Amino acid sequence: MIKLTFFIRRHPDWTADAFAAYWRDNHAPLIARHAPAFGIRRYVQTHPVPPPDGPPPDDESGKYDGMAELWFASRRQLELWFRNTTPETAEAGREIRADERKFIDRANSPYLIGEEVIVVDGGKE
Repeated sequence: MIKLTFFIRRHPDWTADAFAAYWRDNHAPLIARHAPAFGIRRYVQTHPVPPPDGPPPDDESGKYDGMAELWFASRRQLELWFRNTTPETAEAGREIRADERKFIDRANSPYLIGEEVIVVDGGKE
């Protein structure tokens, strides 16, 4: 399983609350609708919450407004996400990217492609 993780910064014209609501209520259903075309097996949004007793002195948690994780069964499916090589993914990709440009600072939202190494899984070794 290949995982694509985006570290997201909101577009500077958006408040944190408006960004979170739009991302959850508008963008998430768009991804869900197009997930089959890309072979997305799982999509998770992580919305920030305040730390329990204030951030540690070297904390950079406020650097991003959220994190999105997309799981793909294969590299080929991941390539569909980036390359949009079929008519279906080309149209879906245009729609998704146009929506992202509304509320995400794409130039300052890096991503990571990787494979998970599970260390703890509900108490299982």
